[in-house]
Amino acid sequence: MQRRIYALGLGPGDSEYISVKGVNVLKSCDLVVVPQSDKTGRSVAKEIVKQYVSDEKIFMYFFPMNNDKELLDRRYSELAEKIEQFLNEGKKVCYVTIGDLSIYSTFNYLYEKLKEKEIKVEKIAGIPSFIAAANRIDENIVIKGESFCVVEMERDGRMLEKVVSLFDTVIVMKVHKRLKFLIEFVRENKMVEKAYLVERCTLDGERVFDLLTDEVPENAGYLSTAILYRRKG
Repeated sequence: MQRRIYALGLGPGDSEYISVKGVNVLKSCDLVVVPQSDKTGRSVAKEIVKQYVSDEKIFMYFFPMNNDKELLDRRYSELAEKIEQFLNEGKKVCYVTIGDLSIYSTFNYLYEKLKEKEIKVEKIAGIPSFIAAANRIDENIVIKGESFCVVEMERDGRMLEKVVSLFDTVIVMKVHKRLKFLIEFVRENKMVEKAYLVERCTLDGERVFDLLTDEVPENAGYLSTAILYRRKG
């Protein structure tokens, strides 16, 4: 019996951004596990996967969008058990996630549960959203001699204040409901020379905003990545 699953980063959203290896793995698997946080059944990951496999191969698994650690831990444990059951049935299984597995991915919680069951995981990289976003705004993330960092949007400005003073470019992910605070920060901080927000990068409805000058809708923070550039000199 094969005690191994594949874990695949799907990239920023456009189905054509998946690697050739990723497509080959999807097509070769008996079952593709797709996480879902929307009770209506909508899922960006599912829409991507459907371009390469039939609906019969897709196994949706719901994770609530909240901070109930006990509930989430239970759901990850249950999914690990389900995956183990699929493997015991001789199925070849792949788990997918938007972006890349190594960058703020919820897959890491499942990964710990799988390790406890001694189930091996072969990871396949995906293009992170901030790489695609930088190309959308036609800007480099860094050039020779520069540095950058990736941070999660926080509740206060202490981390942003610090990293903007240390790095030439700051990638801000998981903006969502804290967009208003981010806009206030970049407009008040004199170290920020340029700042952009890319919403739904590579997907239908993609929008790009200049955070220093544009009027940005309050709902633009969902599925968005911000890129801040420190003032030179």
